[in-house]
Amino acid sequence: MLSSDVTCADPDLSHLLGAYLHQDFDIVGPTPGDAVRAFLRDDPSDAIAATRADIARMQLAHARDLDDTLRALEPGQSRPPGMDAGAFLDWLDDLLAAGTHASHRAAE
Repeated sequence: MLSSDVTCADPDLSHLLGAYLHQDFDIVGPTPGDAVRAFLRDDPSDAIAATRADIARMQLAHARDLDDTLRALEPGQSRPPGMDAGAFLDWLDDLLAAGTHASHRAAE
């Protein structure tokens, strides 16, 4: 599987991984969670929703080869220690969902 194939299928997830969760994520904060929070702060809510859709689509379409698929999408990604691809995507989705709900509450 070519990286460009996955990037085209999941462009918003690719953006999050490439722009925020790369090997130098600590530019925006000391933890990968800080990088995700920067994405939530910087990107519009429709991009966040699209990223969550990319995560769900990837988990369904690549359940058997999730680690390889995620590595192809962003080879230099930074995951919290000890997480396989499934746990990492669940973690990302949980942070994105929590951030989306928090921003909706703040807007009310």
